[in-house]
Amino acid sequence: LRIGREIGKGAFGRVFMASAIKLPGFSGPKIVAIKQLKKCSSSDEFDEFLDEITMMKKVGKHPNIVALLGCCTIKEPLTMIMEYVGCGDLLIFFWVKKRVPLFVLCFPDNNSTIGSCSLEYVLDHKELHNFAKQIAFGMEHLEGLHITHRDLAARNILIDERKTLKISDFGLSRTGIYVNTRNKKVPLRWLSIEAMRDNLYSNKSDVWAFGIVLWEIGTLGGYPYPSVSNHELFAYLQEGKRLERPENCTVDVYDLMLQCWREDPNERPSFQQISKHL
Repeated sequence: LRIGREIGKGAFGRVFMASAIKLPGFSGPKIVAIKQLKKCSSSDEFDEFLDEITMMKKVGKHPNIVALLGCCTIKEPLTMIMEYVGCGDLLIFFWVKKRVPLFVLCFPDNNSTIGSCSLEYVLDHKELHNFAKQIAFGMEHLEGLHITHRDLAARNILIDERKTLKISDFGLSRTGIYVNTRNKKVPLRWLSIEAMRDNLYSNKSDVWAFGIVLWEIGTLGGYPYPSVSNHELFAYLQEGKRLERPENCTVDVYDLMLQCWREDPNERPSFQQISKHL
């Protein structure tokens, strides 16, 4: 590995762009993203990083999920070698779009040291529908493997120069229905009612978050419930109130959002049903 510039960081450590040589299945050098656990990490963080590697191995290959290409667990720092997705995450993509109607993002690609990712972008109903379908397709794959993502949001969906979306960040993912017993930060405004109330996570809580992601796409990266405070949010949702329909969102897509936000998880559609509907 030849490590390049830092492209992200979090509580776990840092993400770098890198050039990898002799990766299985690839001839010659390949641009990748590597995620490294920080130095002086706690034993919990160490175990969670290993859990994420195990989870990504289980996820396997799918066109709408970031692929794990390799890992290093024999010596520290623990490292994940992942597919590099050149145009960043969907949230930043939308924020840039709001400010500059036609924009060019410059990143190295697989074949050059400079390269570029150029996207001319106008969100219309067809594009929103296409994005929704891709995310649902990736989540249907996780649903079939009984994996709960638990942190589905626009910030955790990457986009490439072909407008292919890829779900990323499996740091909170678990197998099956999961009760969160650890006192950890949670993505409150993307949580379902049962996740807020009972710390209960399942594919149906992921479906709720998918509805929030559709709203983020429709608002070009809007902040959910902007006028509701964190401590008021649970009561707000229990009263049956929901996010309003974005201006450029069809009635049909908004109806799908409302189905995703039904209070009873069993009344929400599965990702398989959502994919068929889209």
